[in-house]
Order: sequence, then structure tokens, then C-alpha cells
Amino acid sequence: MKFDVAYRTADGKMAETTVEVSDRNAVYSELRRRGITPVSLSESGARRRREPSKAGSLALRLVLLAALLCAAAFAVWYFVLADEGTKRHFVNRLTPASKIDMRKVGTDSPRRGTGAVRVVPSEKGN
Repeated sequence: MKFDVAYRTADGKMAETTVEVSDRNAVYSELRRRGITPVSLSESGARRRREPSKAGSLALRLVLLAALLCAAAFAVWYFVLADEGTKRHFVNRLTPASKIDMRKVGTDSPRRGTGAVRVVPSEKGN
């Protein structure tokens, strides 16, 4: 079996070596024989855990930031800039058809598909 060993040299620098031994228990005996005190020890060929890529993490953060900015822009537009008719339109589009009260159809703006038509008389000199 082969093991990758990371250790510090006598002058304090990090170094790496590979130790080949017959079994797992013989690793420390071999290192002691060489005068090495390991900092880390891992089996060669063992799968190492992959670190998430910084580019992928950055891309995800940018997508989330863009979504947040779009939601904030919509909220500002809806609550500050939109008129009441536009707000009514959004509320009507989000209300399920089963919640429509047919007795109130004439009192508000007409809904699509209800057959209701609202006629408002003109107040201009007629």
C-alpha cells in the first residue's frame, strides 16, 4: 500500500513524500525509522474530496443577486409607480377562477371570460 505523507522538515518547511508499506499498521513504524513526524497522512489513490470551484460559487451568487434585484425592482414599481388599475389587473390575474364572486362583477373592472361588460357613462357634456 502507498501513503502520501505531508511533514515539516527540520528548518520548518512543508514537504511531501510517498511511503510504500505492506499494511496500514506499518506506516508509522516506517515514518519513525525515517525520522519523520507526519502533519497529514492519506492513502495514495484514495479519492480526495473535491473542493467546490470558486467560479461555480461566484456564478451562483451572481444569479441569486440578479434574481433579488429583479424582485426588488418589481416591488418598487408595483408599490410606488403602478396605478390602481394595474394593481387590480395583477390581483385579478392571481385570483383563482373559483374565487370570483359573480354578484360583484359589475362593481369592478370586468374580468376576462366572465362575459361581463362595464359601461360607464361619459360625463363630458352629454
